[in-house]
Amino acid sequence: MLTKFAANKWSPLMLKRLRGKRTLEEFALQIGAPKNTVWRWESRHTQPSAAYVKRLSRLAQKERFLADWQPVGSITWIGNLKEGSQAIAREFSRTLVRGRHRTK
Repeated sequence: MLTKFAANKWSPLMLKRLRGKRTLEEFALQIGAPKNTVWRWESRHTQPSAAYVKRLSRLAQKERFLADWQPVGSITWIGNLKEGSQAIAREFSRTLVRGRHRTK
């Protein structure tokens, strides 16, 4: 089960997916950012700073963002699918932890 998102990889698409059906204003209030800042992230004008990356990652973890993530497309699995999924989840988690250490 994938419960964490790589902290340094908040693409505009992933930000929009995390925001979901919330308005820009609702989402911005939830993470403590100006509405226009969120718009700039989603429209590729800027990227979230380390402080906002931390807030986004906490929200993603709280909401179990990507918890039901499943690989799609042309991928070849070798070995046990469940073990492979767990390995991917561990790697995402390690990336998240490394990102947290950099922002302190």
